[in-house]
Amino acid sequence: MPLNYRNSYEPDQAGDLRKIMVEKDRNRTPPKLHTLSVLSGKGGVGKSNISAALSFALADFGKRVVLIDADLGMANLDILCGVRSAKWNISHLIDGARSLPEVLVHFRVSGRAEREGGSVALLPGGAGLKEIADMDENELGHLFASLSGLDETADYVIMDAGAGIHKGALSFAYASEATLLITTPEPTSIRDAYGVIKSLGAAAWGGAGGGAGLMLVVNMVTSSKEAADVAERIRLASMQFLGNAPMYLGYVLKDDTIIRSVRNCRIFYRTAPDSNAGICVRNLAGEILRICEGANIEREELPENSAGMGGFLRRLANSIFAEEKK
Repeated sequence: MPLNYRNSYEPDQAGDLRKIMVEKDRNRTPPKLHTLSVLSGKGGVGKSNISAALSFALADFGKRVVLIDADLGMANLDILCGVRSAKWNISHLIDGARSLPEVLVHFRVSGRAEREGGSVALLPGGAGLKEIADMDENELGHLFASLSGLDETADYVIMDAGAGIHKGALSFAYASEATLLITTPEPTSIRDAYGVIKSLGAAAWGGAGGGAGLMLVVNMVTSSKEAADVAERIRLASMQFLGNAPMYLGYVLKDDTIIRSVRNCRIFYRTAPDSNAGICVRNLAGEILRICEGANIEREELPENSAGMGGFLRRLANSIFAEEKK
């Protein structure tokens, strides 16, 4: 039988390469990057607003955050954030025309975020793009190769995914360490939020790699009690019909600051971080840090009269003083 000279004498280059990569993985410090997806059952519940605000709230805790507009069909985070000069977007990563550093839009941070070393960058989306689930192997290869560099430059990646239960939106939840499901007290929003939980199946109870899974955030509420009641309705239905229930993370109060900020293409957390809604978002950020990192973040207490006339007068004062500062 003739000798197989290749197997007998030549080095197994592929085998050697595998050994090198295994050794590198063994010696490498595990990446500290945390991935969060933000979903909603329907549009108009404030999903993108919370995604953007949460990015800056995490920066206030010294975190480097990259916000990705993952609603590839109906991207609008750049408009919401007041970005009008972005030359490139995620489509240029998909076709390999640009690198990630070229496409990212970096925001100026100040105050606490600047002192703590936090930062926020936006990866703009592109309207009318194919959903990630519909991309071919070449397109996915370009996108994944670009995003892989975030391990070294970010602590948190927040993906503002599309609304509804289509495959493109749910795929981000399947892959993320944790997913925030945004709902409001409206009956249609509650029903559609339950639809997302049902569609996610087992992924709702545990995130990728043993992460936190699905967490409820109730937006546009008048009180913490209203938020808790909404969350409990969803959790009870989920437990009764699905055998498990998502975690209730927290809530964001109704606040006129949000309406004004959206109309002016500004992020409400940057406009008024100490408004009632801003404090709520900062508390959400603290909860995420506790869940993802085991951090001990003290919750900020909201005034008892945050709703009603007391809340109205406080927001009115904030509005007047904000106008004087312009």
